[in-house]
Amino acid sequence: MWLDLSEFNILSLSGGRYPGVFVLVILQFLVGSIHAVIGLGLVFATSGELGYNIYTFLYGVLNIIFAYGVWSGKKSGWLGTIIMSLFVIVVDICAVLNITLILGVPKTAALGEIVYSLVVVAYLFQPKIIKLFKKVN
Repeated sequence: MWLDLSEFNILSLSGGRYPGVFVLVILQFLVGSIHAVIGLGLVFATSGELGYNIYTFLYGVLNIIFAYGVWSGKKSGWLGTIIMSLFVIVVDICAVLNITLILGVPKTAALGEIVYSLVVVAYLFQPKIIKLFKKVN
């Protein structure tokens, strides 16, 4: 009794979208949810730098909102995801270089966040993805 994967179709699972968009939305929703929960916990725990705690919470919430926009095929979701990813890259590079943009940004997670954000931006700037979001509102 082996599982027959010949009938499995990622396009039907992803609502006819590119499979990469489906994966991106799932990852962005997951990353956003984790950051929103941790950020909210840090705000209420009043530990660490308040600026970083609020930044983490807002980053998570905006990731969820923009992920929904990408899933819905909205240009604003595409653009918002790019802007957020570029912002994270700048903030984390500054943290690694000991330049303070937001107090309390840890260097330990910076490399992973930079790589992840670069992959997101690179995917969203593929010509087929740009064309997909260019033709919609």
